[in-house]
Amino acid sequence: MAFFYNNIDRMKAALKLLTLFSATSILTLSTSSVIAQEISVSQEEMVVEYYAIPSPDEILTYIHNNEIGYTPALLTDLKKSGLYQTSTERLLSFGIYMADMAYAASFEQSGTALRYFELTETIGKNMNLFPPEIQNIGERLMNNMNRMDSINEIYDELYLLVIANLHDTDRFGEYALISAGGFIESMYLALNSNGSKIKEDDFSMRVWDQKMILDQLNNMFKKYLNETQKKQVIADFEGLNKVFSEFSTSGPKSTTTEKRNDGAVVIGSSSTVKPTSDPIENVHKEVNKLREKWVKK
Repeated sequence: MAFFYNNIDRMKAALKLLTLFSATSILTLSTSSVIAQEISVSQEEMVVEYYAIPSPDEILTYIHNNEIGYTPALLTDLKKSGLYQTSTERLLSFGIYMADMAYAASFEQSGTALRYFELTETIGKNMNLFPPEIQNIGERLMNNMNRMDSINEIYDELYLLVIANLHDTDRFGEYALISAGGFIESMYLALNSNGSKIKEDDFSMRVWDQKMILDQLNNMFKKYLNETQKKQVIADFEGLNKVFSEFSTSGPKSTTTEKRNDGAVVIGSSSTVKPTSDPIENVHKEVNKLREKWVKK
């Protein structure tokens, strides 16, 4: 088993390095439009190509910050897995089921998490998502549970194996779709679980921070999906993109000048455009709508 775990350790280290590289690159791009315009095409491609979208576990942990209660009724029905027929549907569902596994594991619901693990293992094998040199992943992981701190470790191993393999084989379209499924399901679980603090400012801002992930997913959709997939998925995300954009363009505006009635000019005032509806409620609505569209009933 040493070979298997040594490879896992290398995958973890590589993905952490890629995440650090990409986050730094994206921050640099976002702080200066002039710099962004001067970057060569090859450099731009490298930033997108090697950007590691946070796992569902990371998204869930960041948004709910241990503030929500486990709500099993929200989980996707395992018995409906056979209803996902097209390649796009299967990849999205794989991401959704991975997020459900992460959710159950984060609340130490080991039995439920293992059932989702077994399903994602089966889907992963059927879609060749695991590297060919790693066989019987479930058996290997289960036999080494005594070397893992918790069920979260099993989730990490499975997720890292899939993502590392997709990176290594340049299958970024599949990576984008799996990430999209995991992203939407993670948002759905965080926003709808018992005890969700959706009305509180801190919670709302953690939701809004997901816009960077959404932006990266949109970039990957445009670059790596085939025309049929691109048309479908971009249309699916239209509502969510719109509400995030509306939020980012509302609020305090740039400094302006005003002329008072007595003729004096006041410098430094700002105007504010108030949204016509609650932005976080709009995000909640669009996440639920998209999740409803993707999940088979």
